[in-house]
Order: sequence, then C-alpha cells, then structure tokens
Amino acid sequence: MHFDMDAARESTVLERAWERAVKMHPQAEQMLKMGAGMLGMDPRKDLRDVTMYGADTDKRNGVMIVRAKVNREMLERMVEKAPDHQTMEHNGHVLHAWTHKGWKGRGGEKVVGAFHRDDVMVFARTPDTVKAALDVLDGEAKSADGDGPLGGRVRPGSILVARASAVEPDTKCPVLKQGRGYRVAMGENDGTSFYRARLEMESEEAARQAEAVTEGFVALGKLRFGDEAAAMKLIDGVETMTSGSTSSIAWDAKADDVWVVAEKMAEKMEAKMAAHRKQWGSRKGG
Repeated sequence: MHFDMDAARESTVLERAWERAVKMHPQAEQMLKMGAGMLGMDPRKDLRDVTMYGADTDKRNGVMIVRAKVNREMLERMVEKAPDHQTMEHNGHVLHAWTHKGWKGRGGEKVVGAFHRDDVMVFARTPDTVKAALDVLDGEAKSADGDGPLGGRVRPGSILVARASAVEPDTKCPVLKQGRGYRVAMGENDGTSFYRARLEMESEEAARQAEAVTEGFVALGKLRFGDEAAAMKLIDGVETMTSGSTSSIAWDAKADDVWVVAEKMAEKMEAKMAAHRKQWGSRKGG
C-alpha cells in the first residue's frame, strides 16, 4: 500500500477539504504545529509518501518506509531515550530497537527503525525485516517483479495505491474471502477524480458475485440520493465489468463535481454535530 502525499497536495478536492476544515476548526493548525515539533517534521509540507508492505499476509511482518524531510538528529535523540533502546549496524546503517508504549496502558510492542538516508526511514518489528528492506533500497537485493501482480504502471495522480498477490485467510470481508489478489488506485489527475479496482477471484462465479456487490451498492446509492442531481452524477459514473475470474470497477468524475457533493455532505454532518452538542448541552444543564 502506497500513500503519496505529494499527489494529495495537488488534489483540488483535498486542498478545498483542508481549507474548509481549518476554517471550521481553527485549533487544527495549532495542534499540527505541536505535532510537528514532536514528529520532527510537518506532514503538511515535509511528508513525501509512505509505503507499507509484507512478504506474507501476517500484518506483524509488515514494513513501513517513510520519505520525508525530518530532523534526524532530534529523532535519534528521542529514540535513544525510549524503553529498552539498543542499536546494531548493517552495511553502514544504524538500526535502533526499542519498546513502543501501548495505547492506554496496553502492553508495548517491539519496534526497529533505521534511516536509509536522511529523508528515508524504515520501520518494522524485527531487525531482520528492516535489514532486508535496507538491502532492497541499497540495490543489494531484488524488489518485487515490475511485471508481477505487485508491479506495473501507476496511474498518474494516484494518491493511494494498494496491491496484493494474496489475501488474509481470516479476512472478514465476504468478497475478499474468495479473492486471490487485488489492485486498487484512487486519486486525482488533471481535474478529474478517479477510482480503479481489479479483483482476482477464485472462480468466474465469485467474480460475478463481486460485480453484483458493487452494483448493489450503486443501487442503494441511487435510492438514497435519487433526488439529488449532483450526487447522482457521481453515482452514474461507476462502471463494472467481469471477464473470467476478474472483476473490475472504474469511476471518473470532475473534481469540481466531487467537491460540490463533498461540501454538501460536510454541511449536513456539521449541522448534525451542532444539533447533538446543543441537545447534549441542554441535557447537561437540566
């Protein structure tokens, strides 16, 4: 899975959403400034992208690679103070291992991190996994096949790309339970928002069922927003197709049209939240 912050910053929809969020919640800017001091970077301008992957479907074996302009010296000083901190070397790279505190009193987790370069960081749960990632980044080990299920062309403007050549056996998603892999991309390019998905299923019947699920969601959307022309314009842009054991979804819409619907939804949500706060306040006062 790859999240491209550079592409996100160029998105009309996300730019307008951020401007609206800051206008409605002025404290967000101050909170981000505080967070930037703790992270050693400001995600709004310093974060480039984040890539997460695993050699199998066990999330505990996952790797995260972060590209960002960070204060390396500050981060290294911080990690040296972490519980159970220790260091080791691998081909000129210094690995830091520590115990990351759990959320709300939960048990901590072992974490290993290393700088590949001043602006590239690698994180995982074991030293061997971090070492393997560093070897790939150094060109000492092979990466995923460019022509394989995890490789290939990335659509211009993609903000989020997800690809899998295997599916978690215990997944709760009924569609993915019958899947062998998938490819998803979403983002914005040249004023057009887009979504693409391709599901590789276990059989032709499973692929037709996956297509039926998508068409069912489209039908529900038409029932819900049938009297809203702007929303219907977006819903009508969804196209599905099945070929053999592959089910595909394609959607395109003008970014301006997407923002019109997104803004209306935000207004409705804010009105509900305001009403809830007012109701809660009257109950508390009573």
